[in-house]
Amino acid sequence: MIQRLFYLVIFTIISIGCFSQENTQIDSNYIKIQNELKEVRNLRIKDSLRIDILTKEIKNMLNSNIDLESKKNTVDSTEIKKKLAEIDRIKAITDGAPIVLNNDTLFKIYSRVGQYSAFDRASSAQKKIEALYDAPFFYKDSLKIENNFNTEIITYDGKIIIGVNEIDALWENATPTELANKFKTIIGDKVEDQRNQNSFKVQMIRGGEFFLIILAVILIIKLINKLLNKLRDRITNNKKLLENGLTIKRHQVFKHQQLISFISKLFVLVKAFVFLIVIFSALPIALKIFPQTSAWANEMQQVILEPIKSLLDSIVAYLPNLVKIIFILILGNYTLKIFRYFAFEIGKGTIKINGFYKEWAKPTYLILRFITLVFLLIIIFPYLPGAETKSFQGISVFLGILISIGSSSAISNAVAGIVITYMRPFQIKDWIKVGNITGIVIEKNALVTRLKTFNNEDITIPNSTILTGATVNYSSIGKTNGLCLSTVINVRYMYSEELITETLLLAAKNTKGITDKVPPYVFQLSLNDNNATYEINAITFQPENMFQIKSDLIKSIHNTFKEKNISLKSVQFIDIIENKEDLKESN
Repeated sequence: MIQRLFYLVIFTIISIGCFSQENTQIDSNYIKIQNELKEVRNLRIKDSLRIDILTKEIKNMLNSNIDLESKKNTVDSTEIKKKLAEIDRIKAITDGAPIVLNNDTLFKIYSRVGQYSAFDRASSAQKKIEALYDAPFFYKDSLKIENNFNTEIITYDGKIIIGVNEIDALWENATPTELANKFKTIIGDKVEDQRNQNSFKVQMIRGGEFFLIILAVILIIKLINKLLNKLRDRITNNKKLLENGLTIKRHQVFKHQQLISFISKLFVLVKAFVFLIVIFSALPIALKIFPQTSAWANEMQQVILEPIKSLLDSIVAYLPNLVKIIFILILGNYTLKIFRYFAFEIGKGTIKINGFYKEWAKPTYLILRFITLVFLLIIIFPYLPGAETKSFQGISVFLGILISIGSSSAISNAVAGIVITYMRPFQIKDWIKVGNITGIVIEKNALVTRLKTFNNEDITIPNSTILTGATVNYSSIGKTNGLCLSTVINVRYMYSEELITETLLLAAKNTKGITDKVPPYVFQLSLNDNNATYEINAITFQPENMFQIKSDLIKSIHNTFKEKNISLKSVQFIDIIENKEDLKESN
């Protein structure tokens, strides 16, 4: 079309030049040219429309091909991913058949080929590799890879060692060629390395190294034994050091001979421990010399060193918490020292607080000390090793329940002890009466109070019993206002009341320990059938000697009445005597 248009334009120009004189002919040619140009334009428009349609169709075809290819790739990748995921799942629960050379695993076979299982293939390949190892000569370059029906075959001097197919490659997430090259490299390197390691020269060197290690261990053990024996003899033979044994705060814990025996046994244990460390440190080194026993050395290191390493790692990881615990304990210790200082000074009377008695200092300090220790335990508890484990928490709860159930009486006694301390019903060395028990207080603690009776009996009374019952204190008022000692006598009516009163007062005055600051007094308690009952009351400021003073008072009454010829015999006894005399007279 373009050539045609070009020819028409040239023709038009020539016609205009040649025939310009002929106007009629020019006009007709012009009209023709115009018509031709219109036809050319129409053809160009039609051609451009067709080109656009063809271009769109080509683009649609290309896009559909791209979509098909993308869908195909997506389907293929999805299938491959599914296969790889299935292989990974099976591989996780399948050990595979190992190919081993001198206790060294080269690689594993997972798939079967025809009637041959993975273990059959691995056993066959292992025998062929062992034959290469045992051969007089081995050249790593003679290992080749050949392709046969989509299977990569590893050969040595034309002999098949093992074949690798697509399934084997999928198990290792590689192509058959990559996996075959990997197996070939492993076989060549391992066989060559094992042959070099087990040569006669290498074996002789290993034997010499093993002998040197044994010799070094023996020498080290002998040297350590000699040094420890010298140290033990120097300690045990030092008479000045162990002359009096071991004494702690004036108490002899161990005698001289016991301490020597203990130190000797301790050195035996230390030597055994050091010898075991030396032996178990040298044994893995000796076993690693030989390839056949190197696996044992690794296992031994895991058995011995792994727990030690784990322990050391745990200790290192626990160090920050340990620092916090130490800081808390130091702070708590200084807090207790402050409490102890104030308690000691208040107990001595150096520091005085209105309404706070000196005897309260020690129990108050003990209470504050207990509260502080409990508070410190609560703070330290989260930092203890294993505090976050359920077993540790379960044991703590169990112990708490066990203590709370088993110590209910102890807690009640402790609370009663605190109440008694601040009530101050009695003090140490006070004479008190609890129930039917009378004695001097020799000890008072949080749980019990100990009394010593006049008969030198040591009696322990729970504080809860004292708190719930009545307590008589003879010493609390006896040292200030005096303790009243009384005794009762019966005297016949033949003696006047004035005489009896005068005699009783005289007897009280003559008694040692009875004070004259507060005069004694007499009560007439009752008038009986044949006699009258009198009570003498005398005051003493020595309540600690009340039993002896009362005994002296009764003795003084007896002697005084005897001096004044006043009979203290019972009426019933006198009647019996008189009846006997009447019988004699009648006889």
